[in-house]
Amino acid sequence: MSAAQVPPAVRSGLDHLRAARQGGYAIAAFNAVNLETAQAIVAAAEATRSPVILQISHNAARHGGLGALAALGLSLKRAATVPVLLHLDHAETPEVALEALHLGFEGVMLEGDDPATLRPLSAAAHAQGGYLEAEYEIVVKGERRGERHDDPAALAGFARDSHCDLLAVDLGSAHKQEDKTARLDFARLQALAAATALPLVLHGASSVPEDELAHAAALGVAKVNLATDLTLAFTGAVRDSLSGGAKDPRTYLAAGRSAMQARAEHYLRVLGSAGRA
Repeated sequence: MSAAQVPPAVRSGLDHLRAARQGGYAIAAFNAVNLETAQAIVAAAEATRSPVILQISHNAARHGGLGALAALGLSLKRAATVPVLLHLDHAETPEVALEALHLGFEGVMLEGDDPATLRPLSAAAHAQGGYLEAEYEIVVKGERRGERHDDPAALAGFARDSHCDLLAVDLGSAHKQEDKTARLDFARLQALAAATALPLVLHGASSVPEDELAHAAALGVAKVNLATDLTLAFTGAVRDSLSGGAKDPRTYLAAGRSAMQARAEHYLRVLGSAGRA
């Protein structure tokens, strides 16, 4: 039985991602940094009947505490009526990724592409029914630079050596970019997708026009990371609320939550996951 044939209610996190790859749609991974952003993500998934990934970055954990954010995510996950996957994004050390798994995260992504480092982490994730995302190619993050591999055939070898379940690839997107001016390399995506059946991951998706995101999902990108666009929506609504005289944090944070939810709902429809829960 393929992942797409397994009923949504009994799928594991990895099953959901495999079903997305097989079904030609993508699951959005939205970054949460606090209560309101996490609530916005889950509410959007509920409203569209979509599986969703509630994503916590190492930077967010550094700010709010990994244990506290894990407890928040797990609480929302348990109460949700749609699949909510809890994922640690851009772990900077294996130790932090392992801590996340012990706290109940289903998936982790470790920066770096050394198979010898990734294999033990993969084993730890698999031992609890989770999954490992590896970056076959590093999308620019701050001052970090990574090698872009010109031979798609090398991708299969990397997947085999690292024991990873998802592969983040460089298609031309950029982290923390506010303008949607990136253009994806679809010929390259097709070559990479032909080299592996693993779900592919696109980082920095806020930089990409929405029609290109939908096309990437149809070609094998099963996880799409979105943070900047939703952060701008949240912050803009908070700013407007404060400018209108709001003083109670519950008022202006609720405005931010509503704006972020609306934006998340839009992306869930763009990526084709609405109605898949």
